[in-house]
Amino acid sequence: MMDLNSRQTDGDGAVKGPSSGRAVASDFDNTLYFMGDEEPMRAADIFGIVYFQQRGGLFGLCTGRSLVGVRDVIGPWIRPDFYILATGALVLDGEEKVLFRKCLPLDLVKSIYHRVPAPMRSVIQANDTVYTLQEENYLQTHIDCLDDLKDAYVYGLSIAAQDVQSAADLAAELNRLYGEEVTAFHNVTHVDVAPRGCSKGTGIEIVRKAFSIREMYGIGDHYNDLPLLESVDHPYTLSHAPAEVQEAAEGIVRGVSELLDKI
Repeated sequence: MMDLNSRQTDGDGAVKGPSSGRAVASDFDNTLYFMGDEEPMRAADIFGIVYFQQRGGLFGLCTGRSLVGVRDVIGPWIRPDFYILATGALVLDGEEKVLFRKCLPLDLVKSIYHRVPAPMRSVIQANDTVYTLQEENYLQTHIDCLDDLKDAYVYGLSIAAQDVQSAADLAAELNRLYGEEVTAFHNVTHVDVAPRGCSKGTGIEIVRKAFSIREMYGIGDHYNDLPLLESVDHPYTLSHAPAEVQEAAEGIVRGVSELLDKI
């Protein structure tokens, strides 16, 4: 597993890899990956991505997840050309080298973590994985206390709420209390907390510069994808997206493969 701690970045986004005229940035959960479905990743999407890349296009993921959280799910089937992770706080090229990172001080993370009310559960995005004080699972690494992360690159938190309204209310509360240092993004029943100035949209701009992209397509399905959709030349969404997200899109498609067929 790559050690992200071994590489620093100045955030200027030097070119990493081949230039391309066109690129697609896709949200992950409920756009490309459907947890719990019989077919969580559609075969049509996988083949469409591979064919698009064979034709010279660049394809990348734009998500609130960590590197481990996407790498261990996509397996060998998809080889992204770039990764926008932790809601834009970490951007990697296809070789998993750092193009940009912005971290949060641990004291701030502790303050936010302890303010989240039960029964909501929080995990910490740090290094290349997700850390939890709860029971470990295959995508999350257990730590005994937050001080175990004192030497880590901490990118943000992901908080699971009971329902959509609870998540929206918590995002608003965190932005009110900590808005000078972080931005809390409402993502269905989750809240993704990133360093202020980071979003899926800022990640898009870093990727544009790094790969000299002239025409950028994007697809996402929820409120936290609005910065993504607002930053690309051609924004697309899915039919299950909220009205506000659909209004921000150039078109509505049935899936990633349908978008790729249009390019």
